[in-house]
Amino acid sequence: MAKEQSVLLLMWIASVLLLCMTGRRRVRATVLLVLLFQTMTWLLSLVLTNLSLFEFPVRELPKATAINFTFEFILFPTFAVWFQYTYPVRKSKARQLGHYALYATIFVVFYNLMAQFTSLVKFHGSPFWLYLTLPANLYINRQVFLWFVREEPGKSVTGLSEKRL
Repeated sequence: MAKEQSVLLLMWIASVLLLCMTGRRRVRATVLLVLLFQTMTWLLSLVLTNLSLFEFPVRELPKATAINFTFEFILFPTFAVWFQYTYPVRKSKARQLGHYALYATIFVVFYNLMAQFTSLVKFHGSPFWLYLTLPANLYINRQVFLWFVREEPGKSVTGLSEKRL
């Protein structure tokens, strides 16, 4: 149990540090991305947990929900923020698809390591479905985010490094 608590603490520290590294100019965009991804992750995780595709034996709020608070509301939204900020906006479609594949692979490897070496998560079946749900989740999150930060009609959003973000 101490190992799991230490891992959760490290996740909190890493997430807070990564979110602080986004900079003052991007605070509003970062908060929007975190809230969007938290909403989508919460809904998807509740469905997948109720379908018994995975479970969280060790969690912070065991009486409130069957999902892990740190994973779903802190770490993965931070992951989504960095996905958006490193997204290759003006690159080829292959590079953009590669970006989705890279982040999905990092996510699945991390999840598998947590399942293998801790009691934080247990899979029931293949984790392959993560390769389907995460890119879809990131894509929807990106599209909703771009819709929120869109410019005037006729102009395109040139990237996330704009001063107004």
